[in-house]
Amino acid sequence: MELAIYSKETDEPVKLEDESFLAEPLSILKTQIENYLYVSKPHYADWKVEGYVLELDDIFRFYNLLVGLYIPKSKLAAVDEVLQSMWTNPDFNYALTYEANEGIAELNIPINYVKNFNEHATIGETILFSENILKRISERTA
Repeated sequence: MELAIYSKETDEPVKLEDESFLAEPLSILKTQIENYLYVSKPHYADWKVEGYVLELDDIFRFYNLLVGLYIPKSKLAAVDEVLQSMWTNPDFNYALTYEANEGIAELNIPINYVKNFNEHATIGETILFSENILKRISERTA
């Protein structure tokens, strides 16, 4: 597993984290708002994902899951169905766009608005929560 803190401004690595970082509270991202956490595991390739970002939004102060899915554009409706099935905020939505040149569906998901999100979770628990979202999407877009 790769766990690394990157600068939002430069996209340069700030610090590589080890397994002990998984026990830290998610709220640690509030104290590092200028940075984001990049997470990658070898089996993510099975989900057509290289890795993803967890960050605290600078303006709205909610937690974001940012990920690129290597799927055909024809699968966007399936991604939308999965996300709608777990969405809790009718007044605010996630962003789902498609970069045709690279064949990537780009997702920006404010995970605070996903059913069963726990703001008081650890980094490890939030990674498992995020992986569950990605696994469900992968199953629907296979």
